[in-house]
Amino acid sequence: MDRRQFIGAAAASAAGLALPATARAQELPPGPVRMVVGFAAGGSTDAMARLIGERLSQRIGRGVIIENNAGASGRLAAEQVKKAAPDGSTVLVGNIGLVVLAPVTFKNLSYDVFADFEPVVRAADFQLAVAASQQTGAADVAAFIDWLKKNPDKANIAVPLQASLSHLTGLRFVEAADAKVEMVIFRGMALAMQDVLAGRLSGAVATVADFSEQHRAGTLKVMAVSGAKRSPALPDVPTFTEAGVKGFESNGWNGYLLPKGTPQGIVELYNREISAIVASPEIAQRYEQLGFVAPEANTPAQFAAAIKAGMEAWRPLVAAAGLQQ
Repeated sequence: MDRRQFIGAAAASAAGLALPATARAQELPPGPVRMVVGFAAGGSTDAMARLIGERLSQRIGRGVIIENNAGASGRLAAEQVKKAAPDGSTVLVGNIGLVVLAPVTFKNLSYDVFADFEPVVRAADFQLAVAASQQTGAADVAAFIDWLKKNPDKANIAVPLQASLSHLTGLRFVEAADAKVEMVIFRGMALAMQDVLAGRLSGAVATVADFSEQHRAGTLKVMAVSGAKRSPALPDVPTFTEAGVKGFESNGWNGYLLPKGTPQGIVELYNREISAIVASPEIAQRYEQLGFVAPEANTPAQFAAAIKAGMEAWRPLVAAAGLQQ
């Protein structure tokens, strides 16, 4: 087994946590817990899973294996966990794209979020941002929108992946700006960033983490971030609401789900333990480094309701943009 993927429980014993942790996890079957991540190792979702997995191992007295099953924007991982035994031994690390956007985009999806999974907890929020290239000379959102309107032949915004949260956020921004803008879709932000920094694109929409380093270096400027509060990583950047643009009060998120039929006691155990981890000051500091924000505490029922509300909110935009497949 790859040591990098296995998080042992030895640290729990060393810290004197094994006995109470085992008592809390008595409903789980013997053996390690597998956390299945639908994205490659090294990405932000994977980093979050390893961060929480290490601490979860300490709290429940079990080893935690981080298993990367990358492909189809996370859908392969969802299919894997859907078929797993509903006993708490296999957990899906999902995100808004996999759990909310895929179901409203793909007509023949191989899984149904509510029929095949038990939502457990929303564990990390991530903010979306609109950034402008230096060629625009824009100092704020209003100036960037004005530039886009005055330069329709140069108004082009990069987004990573079609029908992604960044793509849909970009469409919403263009609609709010009432400007004629070409959306340029890339397979990832690394390629897109080259064109933005070179001035071949006027801007981009992606996560705060995608832009923070370049913003601090002054090679591009982040205009605004989503959510109700400013990003801890970019405290100088206003929220969309502060910048006078409504409709961007929510964030993207990562969360945990279990196979349908998992006993309620196990669902509640994971909710309780992961929530306690996320609420710790140490995690808040690490989250800032990864571009995450700790969400408010939420129950499985509240997480399920947020998923349903997200589907209802994004489905009309996906349909109007002709993105359904």
